[in-house]
Amino acid sequence: MLDAKKVKDFWDRRPDNYNKLSFESLANLENDPKFLDIKIRTEMEKVFAWLPDLTGKTLLDLGAGVGQWAFRFQHKGAKKITAVEFSAAMIEVGKLEARKRNIENIDFILSSAESYCSSEQYDVIFISGLMIYLNDEQAEKLLSNLRTYSKPESTILLRDGTGVGERFEINNRYSANLQAEYSATYRTAEQYEDLFARHGFSLSRSENMFPEGHMLNKYPETRLRLYHFEQKNG
Repeated sequence: MLDAKKVKDFWDRRPDNYNKLSFESLANLENDPKFLDIKIRTEMEKVFAWLPDLTGKTLLDLGAGVGQWAFRFQHKGAKKITAVEFSAAMIEVGKLEARKRNIENIDFILSSAESYCSSEQYDVIFISGLMIYLNDEQAEKLLSNLRTYSKPESTILLRDGTGVGERFEINNRYSANLQAEYSATYRTAEQYEDLFARHGFSLSRSENMFPEGHMLNKYPETRLRLYHFEQKNG
């Protein structure tokens, strides 16, 4: 099982690279500028093709990191974005970036995603690069709360690492690329679907972010995948 403290320690240290890496690289964990550019462009094209028009919409960004996606949603016309992130260091970078860009409609909230609660029901809920860092207990807690701040017409998009064929776990393994110990759990697509279904959400669509053979499919055990969920009827 993932050690939640070690996962948080990894992300609390990540902003130490703020002056060494590009802003986008802090949360993307991609240090190669060429790959990072391709990754961002490809992901944006797919994510926004799956989202409704964001003009005037309220949006919840769970696992917001430094706000990299929140800024994109703001640019696309979202009325209000709530960016929830458990690392104070990451939030400080996000707030600094928002001030640089003169953006005032992103509300950064310091909270673990699974503990976040709100009486507001959002038009769009974006869960990005988060589930792989939650152990099973944390994942269940997040999904139990998700129903309270979503509504039948909410768009719920999950963008997350996925195990190919079987669940794949990395526990405190040193990464030379990241120069740190790294931990993550890659659930299968079927496990994600079952997890959401247990809490009243149905899967309407899912696809790998990058086609097979793409340069960004770096590891045979995992794929970055996009999922669209909605509340079940009744």
